[in-house]
Amino acid sequence: MQPVYIDFDDVITETGQACIEVLQQEFGRTADFEDLTTFDLQVSLGLTDTEFEHFFQVLHRPEVVLNYQPIKGAVEGLNHWADQGIKIAIVTGRSTSTYDASLEWLEHYNVSYDSFTMVNKYQREDSDQSIAITLEELTQRKYSLAVEDSDKMAAFLSEEMGIQVALFDRPWNRNMKSNDKVTRYHSWDQLKKIKPDSAEF
Repeated sequence: MQPVYIDFDDVITETGQACIEVLQQEFGRTADFEDLTTFDLQVSLGLTDTEFEHFFQVLHRPEVVLNYQPIKGAVEGLNHWADQGIKIAIVTGRSTSTYDASLEWLEHYNVSYDSFTMVNKYQREDSDQSIAITLEELTQRKYSLAVEDSDKMAAFLSEEMGIQVALFDRPWNRNMKSNDKVTRYHSWDQLKKIKPDSAEF
């Protein structure tokens, strides 16, 4: 059976909430999670270029990444699938600078997974090509299902790769409508009821 593609940020971890905490810590500003209406955090949080550069660096420090909290039910949901023999492929667009901290986080929370892949999903210039694969390389892989929060990646996975996508509901993806390839889910309680090996979505 083909593995299930699982995004990391805002599918497994509360990264959006961590962004709000970093905003408060570094700039003394507040924001609500529902304010994050675009995947472009600089726009959502109203940061200048200089502020965003600093914000991005802080957000990816190992000690900050390790402090991200798991989304309610995510670890249990992944372990539930693993117990059923479903292969878990964590596929993330995180900065390659977070590679070691990301693996340490997964170990700390005892997350079941079979593979961990970084993909330069957003064409970041600082991406380490010895760590991250390209989107073109990603298209050579096969998955039975993908769980994503990015509307851009959900479209890529469903349209370019023909994969059924479970779109994890977040404020920044609410303009994307469900279709025959993309279905919106609001919690891991809903997600873990999916049977990736039986096309029951």
